[in-house]
Amino acid sequence: MNSKKKIVAFVEPSFYGVSFVRAAYEQGFQIISIVSSPENPVKYGYEGIYHDLIIADIRDEDSLYEAITNSEYHHKLDALIPATDYASHLTAKVAERLGLKGVPYEAALKSRNKDLAREAYAEHDVPSAKFKKVKTFEEAALAAGQIGYPVVLKPTNASSSQKVFFIHSSGELEQAMADIVDFKETYMNFKVREEYLIEEYLDGQEFSVELFLQDGDPIFAAVTEKTTSPLPYFVEIVHTLPTSVYSERQEDIVNTAVSALRAIGLINGPSHVEVKLTDKGPRIIEVNGRPGGDNISSDLLIQALGFDIFKATVHYYLDLPIDIHTHQNRAASVAYLTAVKDGTVSTIRGLEHIADNENVIRSHISVQSGDRIVVPKSSDDRLGYVITIGNTPTEAREAALGLIRNIELIYT
Repeated sequence: MNSKKKIVAFVEPSFYGVSFVRAAYEQGFQIISIVSSPENPVKYGYEGIYHDLIIADIRDEDSLYEAITNSEYHHKLDALIPATDYASHLTAKVAERLGLKGVPYEAALKSRNKDLAREAYAEHDVPSAKFKKVKTFEEAALAAGQIGYPVVLKPTNASSSQKVFFIHSSGELEQAMADIVDFKETYMNFKVREEYLIEEYLDGQEFSVELFLQDGDPIFAAVTEKTTSPLPYFVEIVHTLPTSVYSERQEDIVNTAVSALRAIGLINGPSHVEVKLTDKGPRIIEVNGRPGGDNISSDLLIQALGFDIFKATVHYYLDLPIDIHTHQNRAASVAYLTAVKDGTVSTIRGLEHIADNENVIRSHISVQSGDRIVVPKSSDDRLGYVITIGNTPTEAREAALGLIRNIELIYT
């Protein structure tokens, strides 16, 4: 490493992006956080592990660019890294303007917009879902009739299963369209596009593939097994790494994920690709051009394999050596606590078992007595989690599930 301390700027660290800040800070780099509010380091949990703030409208490319060029760090930044999904394409464009290394803007734009990604998959023969982009109920009904029920209705540029609907009929579709058109803003006040996707429902086991690519080839790959909530919702409630099922199909799953990344132009750096293994083979759900969230990259990869994808990504942006070797061989799982019905919690039982369990690495239960809870429709409705390790994926998964199932929520 050069004797001069590298200066690394992150755009709006939040959720998974906090792990970027921590990885860079622990490496001894100078950390600049570009944020929409000076309160955000406390809000997202990285107070004390950054060195300076730059305030900007992270929803606006010119605001980001001008905030950097008008700061003392103009011509001094060694890296500019998106630390939230929503600003990834804007960060890519600003990095281009500053002459810094980054993801190609068009690739970042496609990874943020599901319709553009689906179009790229179709153009490059990547196995995916049938889809139509729609604006009105009439267009949606026509598309659903052409694709065939059941279908999925979703926003083109949201995440965390927000406003994703499983639909059997025209009547359900009409209700869902009335709901989705009122969804105007997502996290951090980013606008939701008034264009939506009708997609073929893909039936099968769901996975995510955690990848690091170099010139289009994977130098690291791991397959995470996923469990989602009962239909009609798609909330992720268990992740296990590596997968405990269909291990013989991992190569097919990884190859399909890599083909999707190549199709949209994400050929370097980290990614998190969601795949379903259908009776016709792996099919792409969506691509994210960043490390996986939901404790997958921050906990499961590290606990199971000893691989820090955040550190590797920071090194990639700084043109430093990347350590992609796995340093251990075990399994890890995270299971989320969810409500089985809507209501108000009076008592929570079973938490004492978590602290006594030797498999537990970390847990966080956010629900308290008096809280109003709902059956989860998006990731925001989950009530906490338990992270466990095991010698095998099945052991880790069953440990996490067992502890979550032992938590009893008593309703008033």
